[in-house]
Amino acid sequence: MEIEELKKIWSQYDHKLNNLEKLNKKLVMETLIKKPQSKLNRLKFRSIYGIIVGPIVLLIALHPLFKIENIDLKFIVGCILSLAVLVYSCYINLMGFRALKGINLGEDPVIESAHKVTEYKSIMNSSKKYYLIVCFALFAGILLIAWKGLTFNTKTILYMVVIFAFTLVWGLKKMKIQQQKLVVLEKEILDLKEYEED
Repeated sequence: MEIEELKKIWSQYDHKLNNLEKLNKKLVMETLIKKPQSKLNRLKFRSIYGIIVGPIVLLIALHPLFKIENIDLKFIVGCILSLAVLVYSCYINLMGFRALKGINLGEDPVIESAHKVTEYKSIMNSSKKYYLIVCFALFAGILLIAWKGLTFNTKTILYMVVIFAFTLVWGLKKMKIQQQKLVVLEKEILDLKEYEED
């Protein structure tokens, strides 16, 4: 009788211990999810921001040049180049947002979430491949749109070269930092695997 009671008590404590362990894992998981979730939310915001702000900034910067007397072949080619870059940029940002929107750290298995981050990373890598072409096309487009309003002297040409070089280097540096952040995010998500419920 005493052994049966001990077995029963042992079984109850074992059950309580299992429940406590599950609760502990759940609490740790909820705490650990906050940091990667915050990073995911920032990436989503940046994607939406890129879709909205790019066209607005370009329109505000170039709107004084949109006059009937400025319209010629250079102006039209410049508008086509600039529009093509904006469409490409919006497409990349939209694809990135869609990839990030599919990540639900609280509900999805950790491996699936990490796979979706890898998807986002591959979208960003593909945009990195075409970064130089996109920069040249946008710069050429803006230059052609503003052609009639520019006075080409040494100072102006030097100023444009410096702006273009700075923008190019700044964009490449930003992409490199983003890639490093994505690697850290992927690692943080994979670290959650230990606390995932079976």
